[in-house]
Amino acid sequence: MLRMISTLVFLAVAMPVHAETLMLGSNYAVSGTNPDGSAYSGTAAIKVISDTTFTIQWKISGELFNGFGMRMNDALAATYMINGEPGLIIYKVGEHGTLGGLWAVRGRNGNGTEQLTPRE
Repeated sequence: MLRMISTLVFLAVAMPVHAETLMLGSNYAVSGTNPDGSAYSGTAAIKVISDTTFTIQWKISGELFNGFGMRMNDALAATYMINGEPGLIIYKVGEHGTLGGLWAVRGRNGNGTEQLTPRE
């Protein structure tokens, strides 16, 4: 009996866990604040490339920033480069597909905020 219970517990733990398929819009309006409090706006394009990962391209003040990200439950994280330094943004999925986030750049004090609103 103990052997059977141990086997069942092992199988339950060993079974692969499958994440929910990543569903995101493809075009977003961007509004945010820099660490100094100044505001910015632009657009973002997201392309889902697997069931858990995506690419993202922000267009802010005529500049393009490319990133790569993944999802865990209702949070998304993406990396990017800004002025030669790596950055990280973490978004929380909100109502109607909005993404609200905080971002930072390696070695810099403070963080910025960002809101992505689906355009479709």
